[in-house]
Amino acid sequence: MRKLYILFAGLLLASAFMLANNPPLFAAYSAVSEIYTKDGSLGGGAPYGAWETVSGKRGESCRVARENFSLAACIKYFDAEIIFTERTGEDLYSVYLYSPRIKRFKIVKGEKINLHAAFAEDYVALGSPLVYGSY
Repeated sequence: MRKLYILFAGLLLASAFMLANNPPLFAAYSAVSEIYTKDGSLGGGAPYGAWETVSGKRGESCRVARENFSLAACIKYFDAEIIFTERTGEDLYSVYLYSPRIKRFKIVKGEKINLHAAFAEDYVALGSPLVYGSY
């Protein structure tokens, strides 16, 4: 029985460690997100929760109404710097940023990128390290 308690305590400690080291990035922006795993996506509209946080999350994104989003506030919140921007369509443009507060990153055009804001007509898709899929 003692071994079972030790195993249970170890699992609790491991889960707490994973939660502390992989918190939801965009909880301040949206309660709903898309979680990316090493095997693909868990799907759109997944609520933030412990399972998504500890199950091998490799990235995440959310959508924010454009009128409720400030790039300057986002830069300040994440202590980020703009690496480059690009226009991806007539009404679409992307801002690629790097934040030392976010551990994961991708190399894009030879630069570390770990925060991506994709501006559409009505919303901003915010992702880390990148926004994947259509936006």
